Amino acid sequence: MHPLIIIGFCLMVACCVVSGIDIFRTIREGREPERRMRSFLLAAGLLVGGGILVIIGVTLR
Repeated sequence: MHPLIIIGFCLMVACCVVSGIDIFRTIREGREPERRMRSFLLAAGLLVGGGILVIIGVTLR
C-alpha cells in the first residue's frame, strides 16, 4: 500500500474523531453555532484532504 493511502485513511479517521468530540461537547455543554461551524469545517477539510490523498496514492501505485 502506498504511504499516501495510509495517510489519507488516517486523516479520514481523524475526521471521525473530530466529529465525535464535537457531538460530545455539544451534548454536554451546548455549544454556540459559530464553534460548531468551525469544527464542522475542520472535519470536512480532513475528510476531503484524506480522500484526495487516497486518490493520489491509488493513481501512483
